[in-house]
Amino acid sequence: MKTFKFLAVALWTAVFILGNPGFGFAADNSISVLGECSAQKKFTMYLGANDKDTLIQEIPTEKIREEMHEICMKYVDGYTVTAADGYYRDKDNNISHETSLIYVFMDADIHAIQKIMDEALVKFNQSSILLEENNTQSIFYPTAS
Repeated sequence: MKTFKFLAVALWTAVFILGNPGFGFAADNSISVLGECSAQKKFTMYLGANDKDTLIQEIPTEKIREEMHEICMKYVDGYTVTAADGYYRDKDNNISHETSLIYVFMDADIHAIQKIMDEALVKFNQSSILLEENNTQSIFYPTAS
């Protein structure tokens, strides 16, 4: 009986989602089920904490976050940051671990993001910063009136 209920719910969910492209987001930036949508650029920046020369973390993560906050807020109106574990092959082909800070910028200007990366590369002695760019649609979901 549980299997039947699960399959029924799964089938209903699939029909609902397939029958509602965008699942609440209108493809033409019009009014959707959730509200007014807007097409935006989303930039996700991955900043490793290890120094490019010593291959170890020289600056504490919290200090990097504080200094990056100052840099980011010079160029953008807001961002979200998350800490993660990163792994890569270093210049000696050894597998290295580092703390990575992942910054998400919504609807930011690419030139502002480049300025952030330019400062971060120098300040934290990085060889590179990974940047991901995506086209997305989003809304600010308001409180009930």
